[in-house]
This record gives sequence, structure tokens and C-alpha cells, in this order.
Amino acid sequence: MTDSLANNSDFVIQSYYVEERINKLFGGRIITYQVSKLDMVDTYDLGPNNTRTVIPNYVKRKPKVAPNAIEAKTTVASASASLEPVKVEITAPASISSKYVKVDVVNTYAKVIDKGYKSTDMLKKVADRLYFEGNLKEAVGYYAQLFEESPNLEVIYYYRYAQSLKAINEDEKANTLMKRFKSETLTMK
Repeated sequence: MTDSLANNSDFVIQSYYVEERINKLFGGRIITYQVSKLDMVDTYDLGPNNTRTVIPNYVKRKPKVAPNAIEAKTTVASASASLEPVKVEITAPASISSKYVKVDVVNTYAKVIDKGYKSTDMLKKVADRLYFEGNLKEAVGYYAQLFEESPNLEVIYYYRYAQSLKAINEDEKANTLMKRFKSETLTMK
């Protein structure tokens, strides 16, 4: 093929389109791909009666941008003029107001629960946070309310409540909950 745009300076090669035709006895296949550089084109031998066609993809050359007129100008200071550094005074604003407020959701839930408004989700979050922070004595109260509120809970809550009860030496009730936990986990497998 002749490449009519190769001699035109207004266009540059952006990429190459490659088409490989593999002929077989019953049909054949055509493989196409596009590469950014010519050295990325596969060079393995395709065999007899097979062809590889490489077609350059041209794009219009971007015009060169002239340097900015402001950058081109240079200021010439006379030898007699003396330059002194400029002093800049920076002051912080009197009060910086924050756009965001951090809310401790779990402590808020605990206050709401203490006022008498409670839900299963709130009780779970407060009890779990106290449990994982190691404050098992306070967690017992919230786990007790959780079991009163919702008797059908996930199995893990039996374990956490039992561990919290052991922390306050209520071993009899803790052992009952651990038996329930073990029986539930065995039936899950």
C-alpha cells in the first residue's frame, strides 16, 4: 500500500493497526490489534499464504504553542536602583470554624438507651463496643437488655453475654448461655 500521508507534515502517526490473516483448509481466522509503536508489532512467521498488514493511524499534528508574551518579556533593572526584600505579614484568622462535627454514635446510643428509648440495633452496638473495649461489667447490663428486647439473636451474642457474666462472677447463668452457644454452633455445622 502507498502511504500518502507519510510525506505530509501536518499529520503524525498516533498508532498502528495490525491485521493478520491466517488461511486454513476449512476457513481461517483474522487477528487484529492496535499498537502505539511499530516495534510492538508481532514479528513471528505466519507461514505460507498468510499475511500481516500494518496500517498507520494518522492524527493532525498539534500546533506549536508560542511562548507566552508575558514570559518573553524580561525586566531590566538599572544598576543604580536598589532592590529590597518585601516583608509579608501573615496572620491567622481569629476563629477557625469547623465545617464538620465528630459525633460519638455509640455514646449517643448509650445516653438514649439510658433515657428509656431502645432498639435491638442500638443495644447491640453499645454492648459490643463495651465488650470489645474490655468493659465487661458495663456490657452485662446492655446485653441483659438486649436479650429482654430480642430473645432470638445471633449465636455470637450468647458467647459475649456469657463472657461478660463471668466477669461479674455470675457463673451459673454464664454456663447456661455457653451451653446454648455450643449447641447452636454444633447444629450450624
